[in-house]
Amino acid sequence: MKIAASVPGIFLCLWLLNTTANAAEISNIRFVSESWEGITNSDGTGLCWEIFRRIYEPIGITVEFEIMPYARATQTVQNKNADASVGVYQNEYEGVLFAKWHYLQDIVLAIFKKGTVAAWNGEQSLRGNVGWIRGYAFNEYLQNPLKFLEVDTRKSGLKMLEAGRLDFFLDTEGELLGALEEEGLDMSAYQIETILTLNVYLAFADNARGKTLAQIFDDRMETLVKSGELKPIYEKWNLHYPFEQ
Repeated sequence: MKIAASVPGIFLCLWLLNTTANAAEISNIRFVSESWEGITNSDGTGLCWEIFRRIYEPIGITVEFEIMPYARATQTVQNKNADASVGVYQNEYEGVLFAKWHYLQDIVLAIFKKGTVAAWNGEQSLRGNVGWIRGYAFNEYLQNPLKFLEVDTRKSGLKMLEAGRLDFFLDTEGELLGALEEEGLDMSAYQIETILTLNVYLAFADNARGKTLAQIFDDRMETLVKSGELKPIYEKWNLHYPFEQ
C-alpha cells in the first residue's frame, strides 16, 4: 500500500520537475494585444502589463509585447508567431490554448438611437444591423441569431450608427465610453444598455512552449490571487477586481 500510495506523488514530482525544467529554458514571453487604455497601454503601462510582469519576471521570464489590431493579434498566436494574445473570451477561437484563470471582466454595452426599441429587453431587443469591432465575435455569446457587421475602428462603427447603417453598436464599456468622448457624439439622441458580462482570458500558442507558459500563468495566478497581491494593481488602475467572493 505504501508503494501504491506513493505513485501519484512520484508522477506529481516528475511533472513539477518537467515544468520547472521547461520554464528554465524560456527567457521571455511575447504578448500581442490591441491597446486598451489603462489595461494594455502602448507605453508598457497598464493593468495587464503589471500583472504579467508580476507573474513571469520573478521566475526569470522577461515580458515583451507588440500592439496590433485585435483580429491580427489572435491570428498571430494561431500562427504561433507570438506566445499569447491578450483580451480574449473563453473558447472564442480555435487553434490556441486558453488559460484556465481569467484576469478581467468585460461589460459589453449596446448603443443605439432612442426610439429604436419601445422598451429595452436585453438581448431580445437586438434587431436589424448590429455591429462591433472586427474579431470580437460577440455573436458567440448571444443566444439569438443576428445580422452583424464587423468594423475596423470604433469611429467607423459610430459613424455608421449615426448614419443609420447600423441599428446597434456593441463594444466593451471602457472602449466605448472613451470613443464617445473622443467623437463628441450628441448623447441626447442615444441610449446605452448593458448586454453582456464576459470573463477575459489569455490565449496561448498551441505548442510545447505555449503549454508551459500557460501552466505558469495559471499556477502563478492562483498563488497571487490567494495572497491578495494583485488587488492593489486593480485599485491603482481603477478597474474592477474580478475575484471577490
